Amino acid sequence: MPFIEWSDSYNTGIPDIDKEHQMLFALINDLYDRVETGSAEESVKATIEALVDYVSYHFAREEGLLSVCNYPDLENHMATHRKLQNQLETYRQSYEHHPEAFDMKDFMGFLIHWLQDHILQTDMAYTPCVRRRVESIVDCA
Repeated sequence: MPFIEWSDSYNTGIPDIDKEHQMLFALINDLYDRVETGSAEESVKATIEALVDYVSYHFAREEGLLSVCNYPDLENHMATHRKLQNQLETYRQSYEHHPEAFDMKDFMGFLIHWLQDHILQTDMAYTPCVRRRVESIVDCA
C-alpha cells in the first residue's frame, strides 16, 4: 500500500500539472518504500535528490504556466515555492551529512503535509485563472 495515495480530490483539471503532481506522489512513495525495506543509504540519498530535483522542475513549469495566465497571486505562489524548496534542501543536506541521525519520520510527515496542503489549498487557488485562460484561447481558435 502506498504511503500517500492519489485521489481525484487532487485533480486540478490541468493535465500536465496533474501528471507532475502524480509523479511527486510516486517519488514520495518510492522514498517510503526504500526506507521501509532498509535500502542502502546511497539509494535513499539518490531518491531524496531525485525528489528535490523534480520539485524544482515542477515549480518552474507551474510558475511559467501561471505567468502566461497572468495569475494575480503569482508572487506569493512563488514565495511559497521558494520556502518549500529551502525546507527540502535543508532536509536533503541533513540526510547527506548525517544519515544516521536523520529523522525520516519527521521528513515523511513534512512531505505528506506539504504535498496535500500545497495541492489542495495553494494550487487549487490558481485553477480558475488557468482554466479561464485556456478557455479564452480555445474560444479564439
